[in-house]
Amino acid sequence: MDHNDLIETEVEIIDLEEYSAQGKQPPKAKRYRVRVNKIVVVFDISDPTREQILERAGLTPVSNWSLRIKTKQGYRLIADGEHVDLTAPGVEKFKALPRDQTEG
Repeated sequence: MDHNDLIETEVEIIDLEEYSAQGKQPPKAKRYRVRVNKIVVVFDISDPTREQILERAGLTPVSNWSLRIKTKQGYRLIADGEHVDLTAPGVEKFKALPRDQTEG
């Protein structure tokens, strides 16, 4: 076994809800599993954009949806183009809501 293999082993897949429920910060992983509404999606990057999250959940066009992230502190709106750090402590899931077409 190579010495570097002992230093850091990357986890295959992380379930963010599971880590949040345990109050743990998720480790670096190859993939991250998270829920958007009732849809389970998997990312192979740790910092997807709002648009990537909605697209992966099949909620297109993304401009028709608002996206909120749920953490231990509650829900927070994610801005257009904003990256979300899936390795941040407390990230639980996402809630997508249709944007009201009469707004603005």
